[in-house]
Amino acid sequence: MLPEARRRAILSHLAQTGSETIIVLANRFHMSTMTIRRDLKILQQAGYVTMSHGGAIYNGDWFQLSETHHIERATIRAAEKRAIGRYVAANFVDDDDVLFLDSGTTVRAIIPFLKDKRNLTIVSNSIRTLDALYRHLPDSAILCTGGLLGSMAQAMVGPVAERFFANFYARKAFVSGVGFTVQTGLADSQMLDTAVKRSMTGAAESAIVVIDSSKIGCRAMAQVLPTSEIERMVTDAGIADSLRQSILDCGIDLHIAPEISPD
Repeated sequence: MLPEARRRAILSHLAQTGSETIIVLANRFHMSTMTIRRDLKILQQAGYVTMSHGGAIYNGDWFQLSETHHIERATIRAAEKRAIGRYVAANFVDDDDVLFLDSGTTVRAIIPFLKDKRNLTIVSNSIRTLDALYRHLPDSAILCTGGLLGSMAQAMVGPVAERFFANFYARKAFVSGVGFTVQTGLADSQMLDTAVKRSMTGAAESAIVVIDSSKIGCRAMAQVLPTSEIERMVTDAGIADSLRQSILDCGIDLHIAPEISPD
């Protein structure tokens, strides 16, 4: 069984039982306890489970579980997203910052590494991002846009969400997408969410693109930012040398997040 399929199966089991021990999961899926523990850590980083001593507790509900597209996005290349999140939190977030976070899973990977930051104010249009903020940063000021709740990304979209950012200002906006090329810039597949991302970046002093290396060189339907408007980008160590050089040649301040050694 492929790792992504196994993690979905683990989530399905936990959704029905509410919690389970690592030993039972290892026996059920015929894997080592080390492998199951690694799967659970990835699912915990994505916000779906909470690990306890010797097991895990399911955080969500069946409606969330049915959204397999989002689960795949949250768990595929999770190690790379976690590396990006740690690097961004350490290098680009300061105490007292005001931040805009989009609905992407790579942006959400920043949140667990913000626990040591003080007096943050964070705005997002994403229900999942807001949930992760509440769980990891309960003492921060957390704001949600209004708007129409889109079912695919569980994010507020539409004119109300877009106009929200006309009344706010952030030092940094962190945005992601499903593709980036030098010719087409940062792009995404969800047009309504893309419009909100553009409003975010327009209301921020600095826009920082966070994107895992598998998406660099890929095109998507709706542009978020043209290459000429991207000042800074953070990706993982898997980026090809040729793509790295082409990004640097465009004048983008490219940062490569180092790998995180497995526990």
